[in-house]
Amino acid sequence: NMNITYIVMDNQIYGLTKGQTSPSSAPGFVTKTTPKGNIEQNVAPLELALSSGATFVGQGFSSYIKGLTALIEEAINHDGFSFVNVFSPCVTYHKVNTYDWFKENLVSVDELEDYDPSEKGKATQAVINHESLLTGIVYQDKETPSYES
Repeated sequence: NMNITYIVMDNQIYGLTKGQTSPSSAPGFVTKTTPKGNIEQNVAPLELALSSGATFVGQGFSSYIKGLTALIEEAINHDGFSFVNVFSPCVTYHKVNTYDWFKENLVSVDELEDYDPSEKGKATQAVINHESLLTGIVYQDKETPSYES
């Protein structure tokens, strides 16, 4: 449980290389390198972080500056490994999951009834139930000491 904060800017495509699929591109997603659609299952960053032992897992949206800033501050101040996935849509090469699409489909954990981010099993189930479209602190373990503690 190293005291490291890892932030992923996730635009679900390799935009700087002219629009190729990335590990988080959805199956069927069409690009120049996958004209018949992506045949791979996409990586689920939150599920991967939860199953890999991260003691802080959060997700934000680049368009929600205040919430994202607060989330990153919480992650940095967390004692242990923190993982933050940030949806950052590519306006040039990703015409499906646009800023408007994310604004319509993201769900804040604050909107979930009786949600407790300290319960890993419930956090994992919430991520699955909401197809990884949750924002906020999805999971936080304040009890496990970090190596620096």
